[in-house]
Amino acid sequence: QLKSGRNQSCLLTHKKVHSVKVISGKKWFVAGTSDGVIHVYNYDNRIQKLRSFRAASDCFITSMAVNPTRSYVLSSAYHDIKLWDWSKGWECTKSFVQEHTDTVSQVAFNPMDTNILCFR
Repeated sequence: QLKSGRNQSCLLTHKKVHSVKVISGKKWFVAGTSDGVIHVYNYDNRIQKLRSFRAASDCFITSMAVNPTRSYVLSSAYHDIKLWDWSKGWECTKSFVQEHTDTVSQVAFNPMDTNILCFR
């Protein structure tokens, strides 16, 4: 439930939501679900779904991060990390495939240098 002057609620999807991040400058939030899809919503006056796109195949979104200075959202799923640019229609501008057996469980941008990403 989000509050923006009055109570509003929104059923995102019938899939389990694993990660939610707010893009406050745009009045958006993104939700990553168990089917590997990222859903983008506007919460300015009322909650409105803007779009959905497949971010991962055959696995769920484990984590997301919003870059505080650029139009980027970082997502992770299993061994993949992807960089999405909303100024380019949510294009995947970079994909990192990890060569280890552990699932990437968390992604973040370095707060001291937002050009650097961190993961575990």
